[in-house]
Order: sequence, then C-alpha cells, then structure tokens
Amino acid sequence: MQLNYLDTRELIKKCIRNDAGAQQELYYRFAPKMLSICHRYASSRDDAEDIFQEGFLKIFENLNQLKNPDLIEWWMKKIFINEALRLYNSRKRINLVEDLSVLRPVPEVAYGISEKLGTDEITKLIQKLPHRMRMVFNMYVIEGFSHAEIATMLNITEGTSKSNLHDARKILQRKISALEKIRLHG
Repeated sequence: MQLNYLDTRELIKKCIRNDAGAQQELYYRFAPKMLSICHRYASSRDDAEDIFQEGFLKIFENLNQLKNPDLIEWWMKKIFINEALRLYNSRKRINLVEDLSVLRPVPEVAYGISEKLGTDEITKLIQKLPHRMRMVFNMYVIEGFSHAEIATMLNITEGTSKSNLHDARKILQRKISALEKIRLHG
C-alpha cells in the first residue's frame, strides 16, 4: 500500500504534528526498503523485525531533527543501520538471514561478480564471510558508506575497514572462481 498523496516536506510536517494518516503514509512509503536493510544485517527474522520496529520508533521520535526533508531516505537508512549495529555490538556477532527471499538483490556490478551466478548464490557466499568482513562489505559495497563512516560505526580504523573490504573481495573472488570451475568441468 503506497498512498503518496503528500509531498515529502508536507508529509514530514504532518508526521511531526502526530498526524496518524501521515505517519501511516511515511511508513508504507519506506517500509519495504528499510525492512530489506534490517534483514540483510540481522541474524534472524525476529532480529530483523526488532531492528525494524526500533528503527521506526526512533524515526517518529526524532523526525523533528531532520534538517533536509530531501534526505529523508538516507537519514532513515542510517537509523536502521545504526539499530543493526547496536544489536551487533550488544551481541558481538551478526549473521545474515537464511531466508534469501527477504533480501533485495545484491548489485553484481558493484564488485565484478560473474553474471553466471545468481543473486542467491552470491548472497550465500557473502553470508559465509567472517562477521566484520561481511559488515564492512555490506556497508561499503551495498550501502555506499565511506571507509571513514564505516570505521566510526564499527569502532575500527579506516585502514582496518579497507583491509577487511580487500580481504572480503579476495575471498569472494576465490570462491566464485571455484564455483565457475565446478560448473565448467563438472
């Protein structure tokens, strides 16, 4: 359900005034994308739903702090990722969800993966990366964060972020090559 009857600025103003209809529209407008983010970072469907619920609560509580309504999607995305990081830091581990149907497709061109592999296969390979490498890979390649932002969010150095990304790409390239050889010869 996507109502889209208000422009973003008016929608935000009404949400800040606790207009239930506007809050519902904001929710429906952004819920699918934000839930996808939650699933990608969570270790289970329940964790993803917890992150999602907490994220939307924070959005409605802090919407009046949004300085530029044109950046609402980016602002919301940061809130959900921060909620996932909060959960990660509280448990010191995070896994991707096993149900691949809830994930959005991984942009293959972003890291040069063969077109012969499907999104599910690529996602499974990413899921097998060590925890921090997976976090850095997702945040850099899929979410578009800089190494400086990743370093701050994960409490690591920029060099460690770059190293983790480099190592993750090497591991993925090696695993993809192995899969392609199996398909070609076997």
